[in-house]
Amino acid sequence: MRLRLPGRNRRARLRPKDIVGVPLMPPARVTASTTRLRSALLALHRRAAPAPLQIIESVLGILDNTALVAFCELGVPDRLEHATDIEELAAILRVQPDALARLVRFSAARGWVKLTRKGRVKPNRTTRFLRADHPGGWRAWVEFAGSAEVGAAARSLAAGMKAGQSGFARAHGAPFFEWMADHPDRHAVFDASMDAGARMHALALSTAVPWTNARQVCDVGGGSGALLAGLLAAHSHLHGVLLDLPDVVARAPRRDRLEIVAGDAFVEVPPGCDTYLLVNVLHDWGDDDCVRLLGRIVDRLGPRGRVIVVDGERSARPHDSVTTRTDLLMLVLTATGRERTTAEFAALGGLAGLRLDRALDLASGDRAYVFVRSDRAAATGAPTPA
Repeated sequence: MRLRLPGRNRRARLRPKDIVGVPLMPPARVTASTTRLRSALLALHRRAAPAPLQIIESVLGILDNTALVAFCELGVPDRLEHATDIEELAAILRVQPDALARLVRFSAARGWVKLTRKGRVKPNRTTRFLRADHPGGWRAWVEFAGSAEVGAAARSLAAGMKAGQSGFARAHGAPFFEWMADHPDRHAVFDASMDAGARMHALALSTAVPWTNARQVCDVGGGSGALLAGLLAAHSHLHGVLLDLPDVVARAPRRDRLEIVAGDAFVEVPPGCDTYLLVNVLHDWGDDDCVRLLGRIVDRLGPRGRVIVVDGERSARPHDSVTTRTDLLMLVLTATGRERTTAEFAALGGLAGLRLDRALDLASGDRAYVFVRSDRAAATGAPTPA
């Protein structure tokens, strides 16, 4: 089923401050340097602790998830407008003051809120990003990753590994995406969390990748279209094609210059696009499925077309980073999904008939892998699409 949806954008163009908290997206090298510095400081912190303390801190790390979920479920970010006494905030939230004070102390230590010297609780930048009405949409990540279904999957990781399953399948009796399809209310929360990251990637991609000569961009597995909305807002000459499963795109807002296609990318992708995007999609799948999915795109890719894959880069040496965490998250949620090295992405592309043309670091912290058809004649000197 193919739908062309007219109408005006429902959401005004978002600013970088709304999405990542800074007035402008930083250069990718700044993001990379900051990530390395934070990783080094965290490694130093761990090395400074004796082994028993490292064990206790790691085991009690589960409280970060638990406390953040409670912090949001109680409505602290939504009701805290200015510096407020604990007793006053407790009355607003209808909870016991002493219990709230202890949760707030923990939250302040984690940087989600600020405690003044007089013991009043005050919102900070992170508090505002945790509000349910914040335009960045990051609260959805708390609702998804802090959910009962993800918690049960994480606790089933070891049992799943022994059975050759994901923790999610072990806990719920069905693979992640099949279970989500049967629980549309939870699938909507998952989509909303993906939208938050998609808006960030749209900002990063709109400047890191050249778009001058592009015209028709297909976002494969693009959820409700948040990434395409950002790209179309930044580049008025672009037209977008959003491809995802019927129940997913049914939630997509109507936007100008956007065509919505309901379908399964493993079966067929829309023709006629010069750029195909796979943003945080391939890390959900094993190598064979990735090659099959890329092959479907190659079937539709013109001689001067390109495929842009965005995912985290797995480093040779593990360090404390989002990619290291999402690699384990894939083990929890999927049977074969994983983060990959640049060489592994290049190999997957080669098996599908693609050649890795370039790899670009993004300000979002991920990498953009730009592929072209491997049968493009090198002698023609045909430039990579811009």
